[in-house]
Amino acid sequence: TLPFDIDGAVIKVNDFEKRRILGSTAKFPKWAIAFKYPPEEKETKLLSIEVNVGRTGVLTPTAVFSPVLIAGSTVSRATLHNEDFIKEKGICIGDTIIIRKAGDVIPEVVSVKEHIPDAVPYRMPEICPSCGAKAVREDGEAAIRCNNPDCPAQLLRMLIHFCSRDAMDIEGLGDALLNKLVEQNMIKTAADIYSLDFGKIAEMDKMGKKSAENLKKGH
Repeated sequence: TLPFDIDGAVIKVNDFEKRRILGSTAKFPKWAIAFKYPPEEKETKLLSIEVNVGRTGVLTPTAVFSPVLIAGSTVSRATLHNEDFIKEKGICIGDTIIIRKAGDVIPEVVSVKEHIPDAVPYRMPEICPSCGAKAVREDGEAAIRCNNPDCPAQLLRMLIHFCSRDAMDIEGLGDALLNKLVEQNMIKTAADIYSLDFGKIAEMDKMGKKSAENLKKGH
Protein backbone atom coordinates (compact mmCIF):
# COMPACT_ATOMS: atom_id res chain seq x y z
CA THR A 1 0.00 0.00 0.00
CA LEU A 2 1.33 3.41 -0.97
CA PRO A 3 1.26 6.30 1.53
CA PHE A 4 -0.44 8.52 -1.08
CA ASP A 5 -3.32 8.31 -3.57
CA ILE A 6 -2.78 7.39 -7.21
CA ASP A 7 -5.32 7.19 -10.03
CA GLY A 8 -3.49 4.75 -12.28
CA ALA A 9 -0.25 3.06 -13.21
CA VAL A 10 2.01 2.51 -16.22
CA ILE A 11 2.82 -1.13 -16.97
CA LYS A 12 6.17 -1.65 -18.73
CA VAL A 13 8.11 -4.54 -20.23
CA ASN A 14 10.92 -5.21 -17.75
CA ASP A 15 13.57 -6.09 -20.33
CA PHE A 16 15.62 -3.55 -22.29
CA GLU A 17 16.27 -5.90 -25.22
CA LYS A 18 12.56 -6.64 -25.63
CA ARG A 19 11.84 -2.92 -25.41
CA ARG A 20 14.28 -2.35 -28.28
CA ILE A 21 12.58 -5.04 -30.37
CA LEU A 22 9.08 -3.70 -29.68
CA GLY A 23 10.13 -0.13 -30.48
CA SER A 24 7.92 2.94 -30.40
CA THR A 25 5.43 4.89 -32.47
CA ALA A 26 5.99 8.58 -33.22
CA LYS A 27 4.43 9.42 -29.84
CA PHE A 28 4.40 6.38 -27.55
CA PRO A 29 6.56 3.36 -26.66
CA LYS A 30 5.03 0.02 -27.64
CA TRP A 31 6.50 -1.61 -24.53
CA ALA A 32 4.40 0.37 -22.03
CA ILE A 33 0.69 0.87 -21.44
CA ALA A 34 -1.21 3.16 -19.08
CA PHE A 35 -3.81 1.62 -16.79
CA LYS A 36 -6.45 3.87 -15.20
CA TYR A 37 -8.12 2.68 -12.01
CA PRO A 38 -11.92 2.88 -11.75
CA PRO A 39 -12.97 6.06 -9.88
CA GLU A 40 -13.69 5.70 -6.18
CA GLU A 41 -17.41 5.73 -5.37
CA LYS A 42 -19.07 6.53 -2.05
CA GLU A 43 -22.58 6.46 -0.58
CA THR A 44 -24.10 9.55 1.02
CA LYS A 45 -27.49 11.07 1.79
CA LEU A 46 -29.06 13.75 -0.40
CA LEU A 47 -30.10 16.51 2.00
CA SER A 48 -31.52 19.09 -0.39
CA ILE A 49 -31.43 20.48 -3.91
CA GLU A 50 -30.50 24.12 -4.45
CA VAL A 51 -31.39 25.94 -7.66
CA ASN A 52 -29.14 28.77 -8.84
CA VAL A 53 -29.66 31.20 -11.70
CA GLY A 54 -26.82 31.75 -14.16
CA ARG A 55 -25.95 34.84 -16.19
CA THR A 56 -28.00 33.60 -19.16
CA GLY A 57 -31.02 32.89 -16.95
CA VAL A 58 -30.60 29.10 -16.84
CA LEU A 59 -31.80 27.48 -13.59
CA THR A 60 -29.23 24.89 -12.51
CA PRO A 61 -30.01 22.39 -9.72
CA THR A 62 -27.23 21.43 -7.29
CA ALA A 63 -27.28 18.40 -5.00
CA VAL A 64 -26.39 19.13 -1.37
CA PHE A 65 -25.46 15.94 0.47
CA SER A 66 -23.82 14.78 3.69
CA PRO A 67 -20.08 15.55 3.44
CA VAL A 68 -18.01 12.58 2.32
CA LEU A 69 -14.27 12.05 1.83
CA ILE A 70 -13.57 10.88 -1.70
CA ALA A 71 -10.44 10.89 -3.86
CA GLY A 72 -8.48 12.94 -1.35
CA SER A 73 -10.96 15.69 -0.44
CA THR A 74 -14.28 16.19 1.33
CA VAL A 75 -17.20 17.12 -0.91
CA SER A 76 -20.81 18.00 -0.16
CA ARG A 77 -22.17 19.40 -3.44
CA ALA A 78 -22.50 18.29 -7.05
CA THR A 79 -24.34 19.67 -10.06
CA LEU A 80 -27.50 17.90 -11.20
CA HIS A 81 -27.34 19.66 -14.59
CA ASN A 82 -31.03 19.93 -15.49
CA GLU A 83 -34.55 18.55 -15.10
CA ASP A 84 -33.96 15.64 -17.51
CA PHE A 85 -30.92 14.45 -15.54
CA ILE A 86 -32.94 14.41 -12.31
CA LYS A 87 -35.79 12.45 -13.93
CA GLU A 88 -33.42 9.99 -15.60
CA LYS A 89 -31.74 9.18 -12.26
CA GLY A 90 -35.05 9.20 -10.37
CA ILE A 91 -33.61 11.55 -7.75
CA CYS A 92 -35.63 12.40 -4.62
CA ILE A 93 -34.57 14.43 -1.59
CA GLY A 94 -33.58 12.06 1.21
CA ASP A 95 -32.25 9.38 -1.16
CA THR A 96 -29.08 7.43 -0.55
CA ILE A 97 -26.99 8.33 -3.58
CA ILE A 98 -23.71 7.16 -5.10
CA ILE A 99 -21.17 9.85 -5.93
CA ARG A 100 -17.73 9.93 -7.49
CA LYS A 101 -15.34 12.45 -8.98
CA ALA A 102 -15.36 12.70 -12.76
CA GLY A 103 -11.73 12.61 -13.82
CA ASP A 104 -10.93 12.43 -10.09
CA VAL A 105 -11.74 16.15 -9.92
CA ILE A 106 -15.41 17.11 -10.32
CA PRO A 107 -18.01 15.55 -7.97
CA GLU A 108 -20.94 13.92 -9.76
CA VAL A 109 -24.02 11.91 -8.84
CA VAL A 110 -23.77 8.45 -10.40
CA SER A 111 -27.03 6.87 -9.29
CA VAL A 112 -29.65 6.46 -6.59
CA LYS A 113 -29.02 3.44 -4.37
CA GLU A 114 -32.11 3.67 -2.18
CA HIS A 115 -35.22 5.82 -1.81
CA ILE A 116 -36.66 6.79 1.54
CA PRO A 117 -40.24 5.57 2.24
CA ASP A 118 -42.86 7.64 0.38
CA ALA A 119 -40.14 9.40 -1.63
CA VAL A 120 -41.46 12.18 -3.86
CA PRO A 121 -39.73 12.83 -7.22
CA TYR A 122 -38.10 16.25 -7.27
CA ARG A 123 -39.65 18.89 -9.51
CA MET A 124 -37.86 21.98 -10.75
CA PRO A 125 -39.39 25.29 -9.61
CA GLU A 126 -41.90 26.97 -11.90
CA ILE A 127 -40.75 30.43 -10.84
CA CYS A 128 -37.28 31.97 -10.64
CA PRO A 129 -35.87 31.60 -7.10
CA SER A 130 -34.23 35.02 -7.42
CA CYS A 131 -36.86 37.36 -8.86
CA GLY A 132 -40.09 35.34 -8.84
CA ALA A 133 -40.64 35.56 -12.60
CA LYS A 134 -42.05 32.55 -14.43
CA ALA A 135 -39.45 29.92 -15.33
CA VAL A 136 -39.85 28.64 -18.89
CA ARG A 137 -38.60 25.57 -20.74
CA GLU A 138 -38.58 26.13 -24.48
CA ASP A 139 -39.37 23.29 -26.89
CA GLY A 140 -36.28 21.27 -27.76
CA GLU A 141 -34.23 22.59 -24.83
CA ALA A 142 -33.16 20.84 -21.64
CA ALA A 143 -32.66 24.11 -19.76
CA ILE A 144 -35.31 25.97 -17.77
CA ARG A 145 -34.80 29.73 -17.93
CA CYS A 146 -35.81 32.94 -16.24
CA ASN A 147 -36.44 35.45 -19.03
CA ASN A 148 -36.67 38.49 -16.75
CA PRO A 149 -33.95 40.93 -17.94
CA ASP A 150 -34.00 42.62 -14.51
CA CYS A 151 -33.37 39.41 -12.54
CA PRO A 152 -30.84 40.22 -9.76
CA ALA A 153 -29.20 36.78 -9.94
CA GLN A 154 -28.60 37.10 -13.69
CA LEU A 155 -27.16 40.57 -13.19
CA LEU A 156 -24.78 39.35 -10.48
CA ARG A 157 -23.55 36.36 -12.51
CA MET A 158 -23.11 38.57 -15.58
CA LEU A 159 -21.07 41.08 -13.56
CA ILE A 160 -18.91 38.32 -12.06
CA HIS A 161 -18.15 37.09 -15.58
CA PHE A 162 -17.57 40.64 -16.84
CA CYS A 163 -14.98 41.33 -14.11
CA SER A 164 -13.23 37.95 -14.40
CA ARG A 165 -9.78 37.33 -15.87
CA ASP A 166 -11.37 35.86 -18.99
CA ALA A 167 -13.19 39.14 -19.64
CA MET A 168 -12.25 42.64 -18.40
CA ASP A 169 -9.96 41.37 -15.60
CA ILE A 170 -10.94 44.04 -13.05
CA GLU A 171 -8.94 43.57 -9.85
CA GLY A 172 -10.69 43.93 -6.50
CA LEU A 173 -14.23 43.35 -7.73
CA GLY A 174 -14.81 39.87 -6.35
CA ASP A 175 -18.05 37.95 -5.98
CA ALA A 176 -18.79 39.15 -2.43
CA LEU A 177 -18.27 42.85 -3.19
CA LEU A 178 -20.26 42.67 -6.42
CA ASN A 179 -23.10 41.04 -4.50
CA LYS A 180 -23.12 43.93 -2.01
CA LEU A 181 -23.04 46.53 -4.79
CA VAL A 182 -25.99 44.87 -6.54
CA GLU A 183 -27.96 44.57 -3.28
CA GLN A 184 -27.43 48.29 -2.59
CA ASN A 185 -28.41 49.23 -6.17
CA MET A 186 -24.99 50.78 -6.79
CA ILE A 187 -24.60 48.67 -9.94
CA LYS A 188 -27.47 47.99 -12.34
CA THR A 189 -25.50 47.45 -15.55
CA ALA A 190 -21.89 46.64 -16.44
CA ALA A 191 -21.41 50.29 -17.43
CA ASP A 192 -22.05 51.35 -13.81
CA ILE A 193 -18.74 49.73 -12.82
CA TYR A 194 -16.92 52.63 -14.47
CA SER A 195 -18.81 55.31 -12.54
CA LEU A 196 -18.75 53.85 -9.03
CA ASP A 197 -18.88 56.16 -6.02
CA PHE A 198 -15.68 55.10 -4.23
CA GLY A 199 -16.55 57.32 -1.29
CA LYS A 200 -19.64 55.23 -0.61
CA ILE A 201 -17.67 52.03 -1.15
CA ALA A 202 -15.14 53.13 1.49
CA GLU A 203 -18.03 53.42 3.98
CA MET A 204 -19.26 49.89 3.30
CA ASP A 205 -18.78 47.10 5.85
CA LYS A 206 -15.33 45.44 5.67
CA MET A 207 -14.07 47.90 3.06
CA GLY A 208 -12.46 51.16 4.19
CA LYS A 209 -10.62 53.94 2.37
CA LYS A 210 -7.57 51.86 1.43
CA SER A 211 -9.64 49.04 -0.08
CA ALA A 212 -11.66 51.58 -2.06
CA GLU A 213 -8.46 53.21 -3.35
CA ASN A 214 -7.07 49.82 -4.40
CA LEU A 215 -10.32 49.07 -6.21
CA LYS A 216 -10.09 52.41 -8.01
CA LYS A 217 -6.55 51.56 -9.15
CA GLY A 218 -7.79 48.18 -10.39
CA HIS A 219 -10.03 49.97 -12.86
